Amino acid sequence: MLYICATPIGNLKDITLRALDVLSSADVVLCEDTRTSKQLFNAHGIRYKKLVPIHEHNENSVATSVIEWLKEGLTVVQISDAGTPGVSDPGARLCSRVYDAGFSISPLPGACAYISLLSVSGLNCKTLFYGFLPNTKVQRIKTLSQWVKTNFAICIYEAPHRIVDCMTDIVECLGDSREIIMGRELTKQFETIKKLPAGELLEFIVNDNNQQRGEFVLIISPIIEQQANDLSIEQINALNILKEHLPPKKAVQIANKIVGGDKDLMYSYLITQKV
Repeated sequence: MLYICATPIGNLKDITLRALDVLSSADVVLCEDTRTSKQLFNAHGIRYKKLVPIHEHNENSVATSVIEWLKEGLTVVQISDAGTPGVSDPGARLCSRVYDAGFSISPLPGACAYISLLSVSGLNCKTLFYGFLPNTKVQRIKTLSQWVKTNFAICIYEAPHRIVDCMTDIVECLGDSREIIMGRELTKQFETIKKLPAGELLEFIVNDNNQQRGEFVLIISPIIEQQANDLSIEQINALNILKEHLPPKKAVQIANKIVGGDKDLMYSYLITQKV
């Protein structure tokens, strides 16, 4: 059996009892950086048998070895330096090769930076996990342009040396009022979570060098959330009830007569909900 095991993204206590059991009994543990993995093992008193590095440059060759180990009946576990393998980390090609060879794979769920930030975001909508944006400005803008108007949130990861450029491009492409939730160094000593308009968040990061360090998760709020913020609860409730029985234009006319409000904003809110 091959196990795909999530490891802590910061706090070393954020690992499941099942994961500790499987890691302790594994014949082979695949890891990105053996030095990082040894810190986790030492913290939990795990005596490993064999550590094998796996990264984007050797994933195919390691997969060949894994298949041979599985044929021998060995237990193999893959971990990443932090979080869940295969989520913007090596693992997808390994799993594909192992499936093709006819072996089973079992997940050992646990920490994930994206899910951790989403759980405290306050958002109640569909989400898209994108991962890391392209390295160049032209390609970043091209990607961000797809999300100018969305009714779902988009989650991206970003590295410290690109965070200012990334936020600058978000402001340029999506506007300085688009709400962004930022998670920096999640579960670590200097954890920072901010929910601000993009322009204000960029200013916050630029004005504090400490906010340009560590690993970042950004969630771009959907347009519908921001439209809802500009409507009163009474207006939203009226629109949500009327939209079930009437076309958007008629629903807006009646809602406006009952609770007032900007007709264009109310109409835009209803149309976006239907996307």
